[in-house]
Amino acid sequence: MPEGIVLPSRLASDAALPRAAESAAWAVLDTCLVGIGSAHVDRHGRLSGPGWLACPARNAPAEEDLATALLQAGAGYAQPTGQDRQCLTQRLAAETQARTARRGIWAEPSAVAPAGDEEAMAIRAGLFTVAEGRVLAAGGTRDRIFLNFGSSWRQDFTAMMEREDFATIMGDSLEPAMLRGTLVQVRGVVRAEGGPAIMLRRPGEIALLAGAQARAARGKRGGE
Repeated sequence: MPEGIVLPSRLASDAALPRAAESAAWAVLDTCLVGIGSAHVDRHGRLSGPGWLACPARNAPAEEDLATALLQAGAGYAQPTGQDRQCLTQRLAAETQARTARRGIWAEPSAVAPAGDEEAMAIRAGLFTVAEGRVLAAGGTRDRIFLNFGSSWRQDFTAMMEREDFATIMGDSLEPAMLRGTLVQVRGVVRAEGGPAIMLRRPGEIALLAGAQARAARGKRGGE
């Protein structure tokens, strides 16, 4: 398994997703050589590490980044890890290209979960998920920030992060309250915290969607 990408699990609520991912991945890997460097075995017994792809039969450039190639084909989701920001940006861009072209998993409506639908999020418990929706409430405690996507904060889907991580993840120009009403995308493993939730730990796991950046900027200026 190359670092930087998550392929849909066969446990996905929509069986079309792993089928589409497998088809897209085979289209990339067919007749190519694959290498994994500095690999380690993860908790599921899978070999994981940075990967490269060489396809001499296709006259392709040598040693293409494997995760990026799979993402461009629509085989999976970009996963922010410990890689540098430039590498993350490249992989997120590859995912966006595939989504725009509706390649692979992005031809399926279920590829993106509706963050405001608590049942749709709950059935994804334990699975890596990309979800999008409007933040209805934003606040927190001394230690954590909570972004709620429904009217019942004990049951609805929530994105959480440690308060000390907020500036690293969101940037110095934002405050939690400024996210109220904005459209966002979050990614990570859904877990049960009363209701379904994703814990955000690093940049790239949350993104403001079209128009949200401008509204947040106006909110910042209005509070100055």
